[in-house]
Amino acid sequence: KTPKDNNILHISAEFKKIDFFKNVDGDQFDQLFWATNKKDDTPLHVASRVGCHEIVKLLIQHAKKKLHRMERGDEESGPADGEYHNKLLRVTNSDNDTALHLAVRYNHEEVVILLMEADPQLCCITNKAEESPLFLAVRKRSPSIADYILQAYDSDISPSFQGTNGLTALHVAVTQEKLIDKGVVKMMMSKNHDIIREVDAIGWTPLHYAAFTGHVEATQLLLNCDSSTCYMLDESKMSALHVAAYAGHTKVMAELIRCRPDACDLLNSKGQTALHAAVLGGQRGVVKYILRTPKLAGLINEADKDGNTPLHMAVIYKKIEIIDILTSDPRVDRTAINKKLSKAIDIFLGQCIEQQGTIDSPVLHQLGSCVGGPFFQQKISNDFNKPETSEKDTPGTSAIEHKRQSLQSTSNQALKRLDTKLVVTTLIATVTFAAAVTPPGGFKSDGKSVLSEDTFFKVFQLFNQVTFMLAIIAIYNESNPIRISSIEIATPESLIRYSIGGLLVAFFSATMAVMPERRRMLSLRTKPFTGQPPFDVVLNVIGGFAVALVSMHVIWTMHRKLRRNNRPGCQPCNL
Repeated sequence: KTPKDNNILHISAEFKKIDFFKNVDGDQFDQLFWATNKKDDTPLHVASRVGCHEIVKLLIQHAKKKLHRMERGDEESGPADGEYHNKLLRVTNSDNDTALHLAVRYNHEEVVILLMEADPQLCCITNKAEESPLFLAVRKRSPSIADYILQAYDSDISPSFQGTNGLTALHVAVTQEKLIDKGVVKMMMSKNHDIIREVDAIGWTPLHYAAFTGHVEATQLLLNCDSSTCYMLDESKMSALHVAAYAGHTKVMAELIRCRPDACDLLNSKGQTALHAAVLGGQRGVVKYILRTPKLAGLINEADKDGNTPLHMAVIYKKIEIIDILTSDPRVDRTAINKKLSKAIDIFLGQCIEQQGTIDSPVLHQLGSCVGGPFFQQKISNDFNKPETSEKDTPGTSAIEHKRQSLQSTSNQALKRLDTKLVVTTLIATVTFAAAVTPPGGFKSDGKSVLSEDTFFKVFQLFNQVTFMLAIIAIYNESNPIRISSIEIATPESLIRYSIGGLLVAFFSATMAVMPERRRMLSLRTKPFTGQPPFDVVLNVIGGFAVALVSMHVIWTMHRKLRRNNRPGCQPCNL
């Protein structure tokens, strides 16, 4: 034997040595046909796995000969009552797989036909994972093998539909378009009508799976067989309509409602409708479908057990595009309150305040600018009617206090950073203002600057003015962010960096302007036909290039924030 306990027949089957099998004396080496390896595989298992139908046929013939000899009484030992033949074919390995399981798993149709003809009862056996051969055929998307196994019904044998985690072969078949087109689903229901009501580990029927995958044809077949499955709910009380809405399949929803119009009234364990499910799934197409379908108008403002309407849910789960769709419909009640006495706008504002985000947002206008009275009542109650803190706080109270202290610490750090930035920007503004009114080189008798015609002095004036304006904008932007279409044009940190850069350029230009050697050098290099030094042109180009860079950065910042605002998954408080 090999290290895996394979005997000569295992090895011959593995490498499809058909001639060797034909020359083996079945009477003399009978025990080799029963031998198993470390995985409890017999040679029949190996031959079925590799798809060698010739060796499988020889092994089946050997079993039949053995059975005939036992019936004549030629055998002194061995299984009695004609069970030898079936015992060889139905023997299982360590995974409780029969040879038929392996043949189906590896899609060897000829081997499946041989085994089913020899023992049709093989299709009723499940392995350790509770998988039947029919379930494996469906999962492997083998319509021909599944069709052949289903033909066992013609021999008054009922194949097992069982699969893993409570699934059946029909659960899997309705999710695969290939099996639907080949008529396997229809044949399954015709052979076993009750299988349509079987549920898996989470309570889903085959109709739930068809709705989840969006296969309209499978949905129609299931409804034609038993339309009452529309009312079957899973462990969360979700109907097939809820599942279709959550997954975004409007055609399946239309088919379910056409067959059973009152299915739209079904609620899950949280009292939520199909529209709630569509909001949770972020399905904009389903929300639009429900809004434009008159039969479903009653779902628009339906509240769940917590009093949350679909609009509340869209705000809670930050579905920005769905908020836009819902608020665009005049039938949506934007003033509805839940059991916490909060309107949708109250929840939105609470999220923005909690995350320290910007409240000014298009969403705020969509939800309505009027904040609910109950929201203010709770706010006043929490702020002014707080009970005295007991000496022994509960764990929940300690956690809340810790969170409050953490937020306070964060706020203090932010204030410190704000003070530092204000000091820096104010200092820059003061220095640039002083430099503007007292330019380097002094004044002439007529009040003009001595260096007014100097190129470096002109650069100094330009960058000094730009730096002063940036510093003033940064100071103003700390308290009132400058916006264009609700987009901040730049952050205060960026403005401070720009002003510091401008300050450096202005300092360098002023220094060069007051150097006599430099002025004499430039006068010698002045072009007679233009009266302008070449260096002046270079400096103007550099100054223009710097201004262009600043402008490009500001435009890029605006573009990036605009894209973030239009992103579907964007947080409301960042809009």
